[in-house]
Amino acid sequence: MTTFLVGGVSFLLLPFYTRVLSPADYGVIEMVTLFTSLVGITIALEISQGLARHLSDARDDADRIAYASTSLWFTIVAYTGFIVLGILFAGPATRLLFDRADHTRIFLVALFSIWANGLFSIVQAQLRFQLQSRHFAISNLVNTFISIGLTVWLVLFRRMGVLGVIVGQLAGRYVGSGIALYFDRGSLRFTFHWEKLWEMLRFSLPLVPSSLGVFLTLYIDRIAIKELLSLSDVGIFGIAYRLVSVLGLLIASFQTALVPLIYSNYRRPEAPAEIARIFRYFVAAELIVLMVVSLYAKELVVFLATPPYYGAASVVALLASATLLSEMYMFAPGLAIANKTWRIGLISIAGAAINTGLNIAFIPIWGIRGSALANLVSAAVVFSIHMAYSQKLYRVPHHWGKLGLSVAMVAAVVVGGSFLPPTLVYLGVKAALIVLVAAAFTRVGIVEMADVRQAISLLSGRSRFVRR
Repeated sequence: MTTFLVGGVSFLLLPFYTRVLSPADYGVIEMVTLFTSLVGITIALEISQGLARHLSDARDDADRIAYASTSLWFTIVAYTGFIVLGILFAGPATRLLFDRADHTRIFLVALFSIWANGLFSIVQAQLRFQLQSRHFAISNLVNTFISIGLTVWLVLFRRMGVLGVIVGQLAGRYVGSGIALYFDRGSLRFTFHWEKLWEMLRFSLPLVPSSLGVFLTLYIDRIAIKELLSLSDVGIFGIAYRLVSVLGLLIASFQTALVPLIYSNYRRPEAPAEIARIFRYFVAAELIVLMVVSLYAKELVVFLATPPYYGAASVVALLASATLLSEMYMFAPGLAIANKTWRIGLISIAGAAINTGLNIAFIPIWGIRGSALANLVSAAVVFSIHMAYSQKLYRVPHHWGKLGLSVAMVAAVVVGGSFLPPTLVYLGVKAALIVLVAAAFTRVGIVEMADVRQAISLLSGRSRFVRR
């Protein structure tokens, strides 16, 4: 719920960004976001994933403290080394990232923002995987509201533009990290254990290629658009991504609650059936949001953005569908449970290769629409491969017939609704279509009242799936 609230606040800032920043400026912010994500999955070698895997198996408090402390100090040292290298090669890196040399100051500030992001991510991971949800929520909210408040002040009143956005993010992450460290103080010491480091890295290192594959799958579109089109097109495409972020927020909320529970409870006999049930109502909720975002894309863009950004509406439906598919691998946990992380890496690399090739092929033909289509095709392929392998190692009784029929209904409504003009009468028609399809989910069997009650129980911590 906190993740959804935080992301929702950021979503509501779109009218602000589109009125004070040009598409080219927003394109710069997108490239900084891209760079931050790339550093986040490489510099610390995905040690947070190793922490997640081993923390639940810690024998006692001393063991838990050893894992948590080692992961923290390793992350700090790794990101500090990154800052040193970034300063030494600031000039070439700036030209590579922004295609211009006069943004060196922006790049240098971004380095320190990325360092703060690395610290915030690892301490948040420790709170998350120790199931300290309330402390996780508080530090996350503080980070978000300080970032947003300072960003608005710096951009609107100090006229700092892109630099103001990055400085605001930096400040929020530092303060949020401080609060998270305070909450996690019981698990942290000035100690470092090499054997714990190797245990975590043996799990996480094979995931780095996987994460790079995911990174390319998620961001190759903006890289390709920058190279084949312009930074302004990157900015327009980025606004479309923000419009579909509601789907991503729902996914993140489920993922935050579900992944630790799967690792802790997958041995229980009833766990596969519970995962299948959660998957069904997860898909139902996502499909409803997908219909809303897709059918009202034109209206949303006109309401939230300014005319230079109106082109974003043309790619919303494709990006929303790709976003839904790209994160559903959490419902295919077999490879992670079996510790076959190398295979996860190969799948992600294959998906990245497919997405890269399709972006290069489609963008010259269809522009940013081609990039969105490439995202959708590659996400569908990767999810299918993940699920096929997972079912062999840890079978979950998914109801593919019901799920497929529900997806087909939504696809028909979205395609048909895209031809309806944005008039008052057709706004009502679109709403009626959404309600009818949502009601049809109960007839198809993808959603039942028992499922709704189970979802409420899970999120409130009362589900039988939660280990007592």
